[in-house]
Amino acid sequence: MRLDLWKKEGILPLALGLLLLAAASYFLLFVPELRAIQALKADIAAKDAEVTEALKLRATVAESRTGETGLWERRLRSWEERVPSSPETERLLAAIGEQAVRHNLKSFGLTVAGEPQGQAAPPQESGGEGTGTDGKGRMLETRYRITFRSTYRDLADFLEEIPRMRRLLTVRSVSIKEDSGAMVSTIEISAWYRGTP
Repeated sequence: MRLDLWKKEGILPLALGLLLLAAASYFLLFVPELRAIQALKADIAAKDAEVTEALKLRATVAESRTGETGLWERRLRSWEERVPSSPETERLLAAIGEQAVRHNLKSFGLTVAGEPQGQAAPPQESGGEGTGTDGKGRMLETRYRITFRSTYRDLADFLEEIPRMRRLLTVRSVSIKEDSGAMVSTIEISAWYRGTP
């Protein structure tokens, strides 16, 4: 009898209608939103993978920079150990740089010259006259290697200016090679400094 009451009153058809309406609204309203959420999750996963790859690349670059930085720091320490730190040295390097610009030398490089085995040449004490026991006459030599590209005329003008510089310089060697149709010159010079005992 109770079942008849549901049929007579129309409650069962109403409940079934509400259930169908809820299912239809779920499929019409929420399924597209769920698909959009899944698409956003996929985008987030792709972006997350890109960020992870970028972080790995950044770490690799940082490691390589650390290695390069260490190399530059070693070179700088080596330079500081072999080149006397004084206003005279700064003036000499500025004068050489000025001459390089004045004579249009391309790909200019200035390094401390090394020994034939590739080791750095430390400042050497001269054994000539004037070396007293008090250390006042002691002279130290520092060798520099200058490399650049130029014309023959610019090279000649640059070499002509070296004796006119205010610093006592000696040209040790001049080497000229042809590289890709250009003249590459390497000059080794010695600069003399008054040392301390």
